[in-house]
Amino acid sequence: MTRAVRMLVVLLLPLVIIAGCGGGTHSGTAAPASASAAQDGSLPADPSGSGADAAPIDESCPTSNTIAFAKTKFVMHSGLAFGAFHRYLYKPYQAGTFKKGASGRITAFVKGGLAALFIKREIRLASQDVKANPTLCKAIAAPLGKIGDTVQAAFDKLKSGDASGVTNVNSLVSSVEGTSKTDGVPITENDNPDLTSTPK
Repeated sequence: MTRAVRMLVVLLLPLVIIAGCGGGTHSGTAAPASASAAQDGSLPADPSGSGADAAPIDESCPTSNTIAFAKTKFVMHSGLAFGAFHRYLYKPYQAGTFKKGASGRITAFVKGGLAALFIKREIRLASQDVKANPTLCKAIAAPLGKIGDTVQAAFDKLKSGDASGVTNVNSLVSSVEGTSKTDGVPITENDNPDLTSTPK
């Protein structure tokens, strides 16, 4: 029996050694498989920030005229807006008509309110024409748009006696008129606009 046991041990020992080597081989191949999975599905975002290059490009100003007679229309609409501003907001302010107790104060505020709405509308139309012309767009689109954005607030401030908004708008108007004239497009103010008219 002792000899038989010894023979059995001799026969089984190689099998045990082979099995042990096989387990080690399996363990050794696991790491490359895990690394491959990480490469396929766990990569971090692009650290170069190249995604920012996909941001939209500002194309608000054209390279050529996109509206027929854009300059002519701009002169008309801006002339109406600036004329209304000076007649119904700036000149009454200079004359003190918006002050408490002033003669004609209520009428001045009624007309001033209508004028503010009228100016916003005409500036919006003028801005459309400006943005259709490469030269005008780059030079005056921003200050022109700011007039339309701030004229209502400027009028509202007058109700509490604050004229800073009106003086700021007047500075913007002067800037637009001066730049436009330099670019060969002088603006003639129309100080007799119909504040209740509808755009054509």
